[in-house]
Order: sequence, then C-alpha cells, then structure tokens
Amino acid sequence: MSQKDLILVIIQVALMLLFIVIPAGYAPPMIPAFLSFMMTTAGILIASAGVLTIGKGFTPFPTPKVSGQLKQTGIYKYIRHPMYSGIIIAGLGIAFYNANIPRLIVCIILWIFFEYKSRYEEKLLEQKYPEYSQYKTVTGRFFPSVNIFKKVH
Repeated sequence: MSQKDLILVIIQVALMLLFIVIPAGYAPPMIPAFLSFMMTTAGILIASAGVLTIGKGFTPFPTPKVSGQLKQTGIYKYIRHPMYSGIIIAGLGIAFYNANIPRLIVCIILWIFFEYKSRYEEKLLEQKYPEYSQYKTVTGRFFPSVNIFKKVH
C-alpha cells in the first residue's frame, strides 16, 4: 500500500460519508420511488457481486494484492470495476429518490473520482497482469461495453 493508495481511499470514504450526512429531501410519488429503489438495489447487487467474485483479493486500495489474481469471470466478465459501478448506481438511486441536488452533486464528484482512481488502478493492474490490456478492450470500465460494430457469428 502506497501513500497515494491511502490518500485515494481516504478521499473515497470522505465523499461517501459526505453523501450520507447530507439531509434527505422529500419522498417522491410511487413510480419515481420504485425506479429509485430499483437503481439502489441494482447498485448494491452489482457491488456485492464484485466483492463476492473477487473474494480474498478484495482491497479498497488501488494497488492489487500480491497474492491476488485477475478476475475475468462473473460480473468481471462485463464490468472491470463493479464495486465502483455499484456505488455510483446506488448513490444515484438514493439522490433521485429524494430529488436531492447536493447528494446528486456528491455522487457525480464520486463518479469523477472513481474515473481517476480506476485509471491509476488499471496502470497498476497492467503492470501485474500482462493480459489486462486485452481484457480492457472487451470489458467496460463501469458499465458493460456495448460495441455495435462487433461482428456477430
């Protein structure tokens, strides 16, 4: 764990805590509430799938564990950073539920932060796993990659 790893995790935790302490807004009508609930649930499930798939290799720090292995199965077959994706989606669901602009802003800042953190993390993963560069070309960073130009056999 480097000093940069520690700083990135501290910023991430601070942003997530800021999101939590912002007071809630109002309760929306039934359909927006249901859609917000579905987003939040989907985010939690995506992040959980990432944690379960990566198992003992899980770390909040960008530097991969020495004993870790590159996962390309389960949720990692579709998304390179499902834990970040889950946090983003769940955060947006919660912010939309309360029509809470400050929470939405923090969620967007967190998304931008995850963009930066994941780019740094991927440089480290490419150093550790030579096959990571190829993996990046077929798997989306936060959401499944959609390539409409892929040839279907």
